[in-house]
Amino acid sequence: MKTADEVPAPSPELESELMAKRILVVDDEPDIRRLVAQALEVTGYDVQTAANGAEALRAASLFIPDLVLLDIMMPDMDGFAVYERLRAKPVDLRSPIIFLTARREINDKLLGFEKGAADYITKPFHIKELLARVKVHLGELGPPKGLEVLGLLASGKTYKQVARALDLSQSTVRNHLHNVYHKLNVVDRAQAVIVSRENGWI
Repeated sequence: MKTADEVPAPSPELESELMAKRILVVDDEPDIRRLVAQALEVTGYDVQTAANGAEALRAASLFIPDLVLLDIMMPDMDGFAVYERLRAKPVDLRSPIIFLTARREINDKLLGFEKGAADYITKPFHIKELLARVKVHLGELGPPKGLEVLGLLASGKTYKQVARALDLSQSTVRNHLHNVYHKLNVVDRAQAVIVSRENGWI
């Protein structure tokens, strides 16, 4: 039996893949904050909310979100000003920022994109569209990493044969497989193979 010291730790890339992505929702309307936060949490994200610009800057510094959903019309500091403060030091946030706003004027949209926003979603919005755009900007749409491992195992190869074919350790092969299960929300190899074949990934 191996001790904890002898078991290889997952790579940093794999660990970051397996951790829930952190999303900061900034909106002065409590109902919008609650609706968006609940939808994101049910989807599996780690969510923090902020009701104004000052809270957003504080939360971003401590929470370090992987993505920010940012309202534009807020009383203390508008979204454009918050965006600039998030990008500047000391916060220096490099994650995608999506404006979420009732402003529909083309000039507002252009200003948002000129500042470097990843996207611009106008209210009222459909929650499914919001989730889809979040997944796009987090790079979560499309096949998960590790499908090559799953494909080889599905063809009848053993862990040892897959490890040799891909020049990996057997523990890394298992880590990749675990990543696939996590991304596809399945519990075993048979389910992962079915979902992957349905999507044409293997």
